[in-house]
Amino acid sequence: MASTFSTAQLGITLSAISYLGQPNTNPERFTLMNTAITNTVASNWQIVWGPATQGEDLVYVASNGAGQYAVVVRGTLFDRIEDVIQDKSVSTQEALPFTASSFPNAQVSKGVVEVWTNINNMVSSVPGSGTGSLLSFLQNLSGSPSILVTGHSLGGQMATVLAAWFQSTLSNASILPITFAAPTAGNPAFASAFDSVFGSAMRYYNALDVVPRLWTMDGLESIKSLYPGGPQCGLICKTAVDDTVKSLQKADLTYTQPTASTSLPGQLYSTGWAGAFESEVNDQHRALYYMFLLGIPLATIQQLNATWAPPSQVASRSVG
Repeated sequence: MASTFSTAQLGITLSAISYLGQPNTNPERFTLMNTAITNTVASNWQIVWGPATQGEDLVYVASNGAGQYAVVVRGTLFDRIEDVIQDKSVSTQEALPFTASSFPNAQVSKGVVEVWTNINNMVSSVPGSGTGSLLSFLQNLSGSPSILVTGHSLGGQMATVLAAWFQSTLSNASILPITFAAPTAGNPAFASAFDSVFGSAMRYYNALDVVPRLWTMDGLESIKSLYPGGPQCGLICKTAVDDTVKSLQKADLTYTQPTASTSLPGQLYSTGWAGAFESEVNDQHRALYYMFLLGIPLATIQQLNATWAPPSQVASRSVG
């Protein structure tokens, strides 16, 4: 068990734990996730609300019992990056679905609004955990709580939006968003306001990860030649990228990432120029790999998945 975690290490570990128990019920996930938290973060951190689900989305809240909380949003469950790239919900932007005076003119993708609606409608009913909606639970916290808002992949994207929501509704709380592998949530006005409001926020991304390159134009185009010396984005992948770029250009939409960011130096699992692109994308995007890149010991990571290993400890998958 890790004795001391940095805020980033805490965030990525809690984010990785959100993926556990995918076929289970929420009460079963509650037990499984709490055990994982004890085995990785520390025994004083436990789930105090949720996990709650709506559609394909999941959120839980953990606390150390000393006024510190973490709102954790699970990321996308996907097998094919082309399916993610071709997500039509990014070709429409909408105003924030809540009042946030610090975010004038901010717009986010239609898909983000849909996920926020799911989260807003979640109700926790797990025995031993907090009940009611997420916002009502946080509003009823006593004192001046410190709230880390975090997630990996879609979870990181949504963490930026939830942070804006909480900042506008929780007058007694200190909000800190920390994200991992997050695609872009919204337009330049959203990113600019986010930078102004959350000066201590940080976005972590693996330089070899496709997902945090979504949905800026430069990021999308870079996918087509992402792995020099490794597997390449093929015809289906390139077509998905080109179609998305054309869709955004036609709608005259721009997506911008928040400014504060830290690039993590991933290494390729595969070598050669053909095949295995999907496998490489999945490997580079895993929350477990982000844990490793953030300096968490392999023995701790393997508490969540006993068979996972970094590229340096896996035989190179030669595809050339």
